[in-house]
Amino acid sequence: MSGMRWLAWVVMATVLAAGTLEARERGRRRGGEPEESLLDQLVRECKLTAKQQADVKAKIKARDDALAAWDKANAEKVQAAETAAKDARAQNDAEARKKASGELRALRTAREESAAEATAAVLAVLTPEQKAAWNGYQLYQSIAARYRKADLTEEQLAKIKAACAVAAKELGEIDDADQKAKRAKRAVTDKLRWAIDVFVLTPEQREAVGKKPARRGRKREDEAPPAGADNKPAQGR
Repeated sequence: MSGMRWLAWVVMATVLAAGTLEARERGRRRGGEPEESLLDQLVRECKLTAKQQADVKAKIKARDDALAAWDKANAEKVQAAETAAKDARAQNDAEARKKASGELRALRTAREESAAEATAAVLAVLTPEQKAAWNGYQLYQSIAARYRKADLTEEQLAKIKAACAVAAKELGEIDDADQKAKRAKRAVTDKLRWAIDVFVLTPEQREAVGKKPARRGRKREDEAPPAGADNKPAQGR
């Protein structure tokens, strides 16, 4: 699927998803809704059956117990890392800030690894179609966080979510055993980000998230697309 046909499909797909997503995201971004539990997200995004919900609920408890145990055992380390990061920011010490950020990332990774087996058990309950839906949602969460400073509208969030669903499907079709798998996955994510930057964000939003100017000799909107994307304007743009 070429880049622009892919993007056109994404825009059309948002017509069905935009309504409920807009209301939900508006509430969260304005603090109108509490943070959702993992179970709530899985039920909504994957359309779990009653039996799946019961199975997932029990497995999520095992995952939460593993995370709680890790939190208790590493509370002092986390507190020390957070304090170091705060002090580094206050002192505007770039080197200390980099070190503290690295330590926090390592701790977050270790925390997730402590519950990796339990998390895998949760996802094992899902069908292949549900796993694809969940992967798309996780990608959407990551991408939306990346553009947090852009103050995205509900319509933009709906478009990005639909785009992430398509990208996640493409990522899922890549064979991890292939030596070129890493490069292929990077190409998909590059195509996704390029499409968002050029066709979803406004110039002001691109500036807000610190996007670098296009290479010399190219206009911002005509920035060179990643491999596989056409460089023709979308219809109706």
